[in-house]
Amino acid sequence: MCTYNITLNDALVEKARPAFANDKALQKWLQEQVSAILERYVSSRIESESVHQHAMVEESLTTAFNELHSGQAKKNARGLFAQ
Repeated sequence: MCTYNITLNDALVEKARPAFANDKALQKWLQEQVSAILERYVSSRIESESVHQHAMVEESLTTAFNELHSGQAKKNARGLFAQ
């Protein structure tokens, strides 16, 4: 597991401190919050990249289909789908 040092506003921490049994409970809660934020960030990045890749594939297939349909294929269309 990675360890990072972060800086928090003392006054803000003091306002939140009464909501926790002790510093260990506050630290645990902060850890959970940061982990959840990172998970959402990574998840949204993966989803965003997936949508972008899907759009690129769709555009390529549409272009290839249009070229084939017009009889002006610039590439061997069968090669586009070869594994």
